[in-house]
Amino acid sequence: MEENYPPEIRRIVARIELSWLAAVDVGPGWYPLLGRLDERLSSIAPAYVVQQVKSKFGSLSFYARASEDPYDYNEEFHEAIRAAEWESIETCEECGAPARTYTIRMWVWTLCADHARERTASQA
Repeated sequence: MEENYPPEIRRIVARIELSWLAAVDVGPGWYPLLGRLDERLSSIAPAYVVQQVKSKFGSLSFYARASEDPYDYNEEFHEAIRAAEWESIETCEECGAPARTYTIRMWVWTLCADHARERTASQA
């Protein structure tokens, strides 16, 4: 499964703890955002670990720790994650273009207008 991801996402998948599913459950439009986040987190905490990466209510949910030690809290590390999560609510999950949040058939998505139309049409 990991080989299906581009290199910047494979680096994140490689950090996912063994007890978690080794998957990044977001659209390809957020891959560049995740690549930048990984670079930033790696510079702050080179041994950081990931539990889960997914889309939740139309925004990125990135669950990670600065180290294997669950008590090792790093404010700069968590602020970088929060900034990426905020950036995701303005970035199309499909293509990376400027976007807004849509509710389509009771699911929340962050999409550009073109992908929102496609998603609406495919869900009809």
